[in-house]
Amino acid sequence: MALASYRGFTLKSIGSSNQVWKVTIKNRELQGTLAAVKKSVDWWCDTASIIDPSTLAASSERAPSKGAQENFHGFTIKNDTGENNAWYCMFNGKLIKGGKLAIQRHIEAYLVAKKKAEQAK
Repeated sequence: MALASYRGFTLKSIGSSNQVWKVTIKNRELQGTLAAVKKSVDWWCDTASIIDPSTLAASSERAPSKGAQENFHGFTIKNDTGENNAWYCMFNGKLIKGGKLAIQRHIEAYLVAKKKAEQAK
């Protein structure tokens, strides 16, 4: 059995393979992978609520998806994670983030306003 200390909590491995770890938080024993158990401890320290490591392990074991990139009216809109609202763009020296359509609408609104301002001159 291996022992580790993390943020004031003692983590103990179960069995000889060191694949499953456990920690006791507020008289509640939590078990899971080392990374998931550490996330549970982090969650407890940050929010004072207990999250089971199995729920955290499922979200962290997601296969990394490839990013996407699109050129829209001369601006490059990127998404590194593949999630819907994880798009971003450097726009006039500022980073804008959000959904792809929202960023496209923002760029279009800027271009329309710029065109109107040029015509008004």
